[in-house]
Amino acid sequence: MQNQNKRASRLAAATLAAGALALMGAVTPAVATPAAPQGNGPTHLSHAASGAVESVSLPAQASTTAASALSNDVSSAFKADGASTFSNVRTEQLGKGQLQRYQQQIAGRLVAGSSITTTTDASGKTQALGNVATSTKGAFPVARAAVSANQAQAQATALGAVAKGNRQANVSLKREVWFAPAVSGTATSGAEATVAVPAYQVSVSSPQGGWLVTVDANQPTKVLASTPTQYEINRVVCDANRYKAVYTSDLQCGTGLKNKPSRVEGGAASSVADVNSVYTFFGDTSSFYASKTTASDLTNLVGTNYNDGLGKAIRGSVRQCISGEACPFLNAFWSDDIGAMVYGEGVTTDDITGHELTHGVTSKTNGLVYQNEAGAINESMSDIFGELMDQGNGSADDTAANKWKMGEGSSLGAIRDMKTPTSHSQPDTYKGTYWKATTNNPTQANDYGGVHTNSGVGNKLAQLLTDGGTHNSVVVTGIGAAKTAQIHWTAQTLLTSNATYSTLATALKQSCTTNAASGVKGITTADCTQVANAIKAVKIP
Repeated sequence: MQNQNKRASRLAAATLAAGALALMGAVTPAVATPAAPQGNGPTHLSHAASGAVESVSLPAQASTTAASALSNDVSSAFKADGASTFSNVRTEQLGKGQLQRYQQQIAGRLVAGSSITTTTDASGKTQALGNVATSTKGAFPVARAAVSANQAQAQATALGAVAKGNRQANVSLKREVWFAPAVSGTATSGAEATVAVPAYQVSVSSPQGGWLVTVDANQPTKVLASTPTQYEINRVVCDANRYKAVYTSDLQCGTGLKNKPSRVEGGAASSVADVNSVYTFFGDTSSFYASKTTASDLTNLVGTNYNDGLGKAIRGSVRQCISGEACPFLNAFWSDDIGAMVYGEGVTTDDITGHELTHGVTSKTNGLVYQNEAGAINESMSDIFGELMDQGNGSADDTAANKWKMGEGSSLGAIRDMKTPTSHSQPDTYKGTYWKATTNNPTQANDYGGVHTNSGVGNKLAQLLTDGGTHNSVVVTGIGAAKTAQIHWTAQTLLTSNATYSTLATALKQSCTTNAASGVKGITTADCTQVANAIKAVKIP
């Protein structure tokens, strides 16, 4: 959650950002080679701005839902590099249908940001949304001396790119990956946009911010991409009591750490109001995801185990202060680096909690890169799930006047209005009034291409789909919060890391048709007409 008037803060740009590629480290499944061709080519293809295939439809096949590996029909339709294998990182039942998400590997190394997600409905019809590398160029260093020197230089380059002079920053080499600009969301066009080159991913983190920096493996002074990684049932809540964090590890919440548990699952209430509020709102958010979506166990999805005897838990610290920032710290964020929530003071509200935890969910499901339209969708998803949870948990501030407002009841006050985004200088129409230009050089100064502004488009779409209304002369009949939540959840699991609003529109339509055909949450084909109307109303192409 970010107040636009506070963007000058050093932390502001990092506080809400999901780790663009964090999903890649979340699961380590066996690699599944493509299944034998099934003999049915695609019936429909659509393309991204880069020219790469973005979505595929295949005819109904009775055997498709049982497949555990990506079929050659699908991988070939996306024109994936011939040496590719695909690992299954998520399987989810959708009533009588199924969703499966895969990541691309070439020669045993992950293609950063890659994904192909298939949905198969009860009839066997398969639709897929994806982004993959179509070829590679170059090779990884193999000589021991070259590998050592290049990896050391890559870490120095990464530190200099985002946190030069910060002696408290932790720097670590995460992995070797293949990097293709369009796949990772850093380019939209060009002859080599989907051609992958060898790269190193380096983590740089401090309490003031966290980043995942991708550096060319053969030219280790060259930064290929950089994205923030700070952005949230077994519950563990700590009271920092205004302790000023200097190192990233100071933000952790657990037994034996600087922030010690004040309330754990099933334990007695704390004497600190913020602790009890967060404990309750962690539970509300977990219940929302379990009842309103097919996400199931939120603790399993975003929880962290520090091996402190408390197990895998949704963790957070309250009343945290940070070295170099004003204290009390008036903000909150999810941090991928510690897998936990961090709250300042007076910002422990239900919608803020739902918003921040959803950044953790986004990080674990699709890794939306935190820049330009993908970053705006990242922010919008957090607002949508945070607000839908808020509207249904029975809190005292759930009034008609506050419906669709984000941050009401906090020390910051309402900072966004999803029903009327323009009241907070956000667009309610794609590339309409208040739209911020996207950029090839996303930085804190330009809000990484307008991520906190352009999220208004997705927010307005969700409000129209839930409540109905007329917008830009398009009439939308509301389908209610429960159906809106499930449709957005399936879309969340479908989205590519480099998604644009056009990708979101495709994902929402695919989500609705699959859920309707598979009997999920009472969703019908008539509801899918309203999904299309809401997309039209906000003028997403």
